[in-house]
Amino acid sequence: MKSSLLLLLLAPSTVLADPSFSPWSFTEKDLFSSAIVSTATVDWNGEEEAAEDAKEEADDSDGGDVPIYGDENGWIGVELSELSEGAEVEVQMSVDGFMKPSKWKGTISRCDEDGMARVFPKAAWDFEALLKVRQQRPVTVTFKVSVDGSELPEQNETCVLKSINDCPFYVQLDEKGEEIEDFSWLFASYVNENHPVVDEILKEALKSGLVNSFTGYQSKDPDEVILQVFAIWNTLQRRGIKYSDISSTTPSKTVVSQSVRFIDDSIKATQANCVDGSVLMASILRKIGIEAYLVMVPGHCFLAFDTGKDDEADRYGLETTLLGNDNLKPVKEVPKLSETARKKEFEASYKTFTSAIECGTADLEKHADDFESEEDPNIQLISISEARKLGIMPIASGEAK
Repeated sequence: MKSSLLLLLLAPSTVLADPSFSPWSFTEKDLFSSAIVSTATVDWNGEEEAAEDAKEEADDSDGGDVPIYGDENGWIGVELSELSEGAEVEVQMSVDGFMKPSKWKGTISRCDEDGMARVFPKAAWDFEALLKVRQQRPVTVTFKVSVDGSELPEQNETCVLKSINDCPFYVQLDEKGEEIEDFSWLFASYVNENHPVVDEILKEALKSGLVNSFTGYQSKDPDEVILQVFAIWNTLQRRGIKYSDISSTTPSKTVVSQSVRFIDDSIKATQANCVDGSVLMASILRKIGIEAYLVMVPGHCFLAFDTGKDDEADRYGLETTLLGNDNLKPVKEVPKLSETARKKEFEASYKTFTSAIECGTADLEKHADDFESEEDPNIQLISISEARKLGIMPIASGEAK
């Protein structure tokens, strides 16, 4: 009897660890204003719910993943560990000046084999404040968590709030960068077909006399579509838009990103890098109903557009970095030019335009297989229409001064 008691006393006891948590974000300690704003209404999973507290019987339950609760579309939350199923959890987070206290409260119905679960409270972001972030800055994210009525130690995480002009391309999920999370479709948020400057440019293009109206695909004539694109190209040249390769952004540990100007900033500065120029052209083409694409290849971006609505329509690339190759008179001075001078300018502009199409289309064809396979994160064909269907809306740049 004594020996049995002694063995019981000496046997290792099973001690349950106390619940704990750590801050969790898809982009780690970098918070991208552009991503938060442009995806505010995006529902990644559509009708199928991924959050445990919103699932129905018809929803697929992926038991191998860490279960999530709350806002399945959220960018930031907490990862809890050493939980027991049935635990009552409350999570609150806030960011001074950018997010009001945001809370989730509920029951953990399922956790993984290590007692882990992630909770994303529905973030009450101040979108107006985010739109005004033009330089990155440190922010403190405060997390408060309680489990079964017991408050865990409060945590304050210092994060970097990125400029509204910094667009994440993809996130490296491992140290070697072999696994990535693709966010390239976020570039479509800088395409803004509704910006007032687009109407101004279209009015100027009409004054040039190259086209009488912008009808998109109504004529069903590919040559007419190309002429409309040229009229816009010519007008931007007359605006004095020059190529500038300034595109640097402060490096991130895990996120590959690119600095992108808003279209009004490109117009005011009369300069644009490869992404800026493509975003500007895509915005105007979208306005007149022409399908536009942002084409991402290693270290570069250019534009593509369709000459018709049907699947058989030709798709052309357009190298927007060639915009600044001609020094043309402003649109308002075109009527003052002699017929010979006007013809000479249009011919010079059209020669550059055709070179831009030849160059862009060749690059488009070169990477056709890569676009199809989608294996290389640096090679992407971003359809603006598809991004809009996903829920990626234009970032309003008028309020950001």
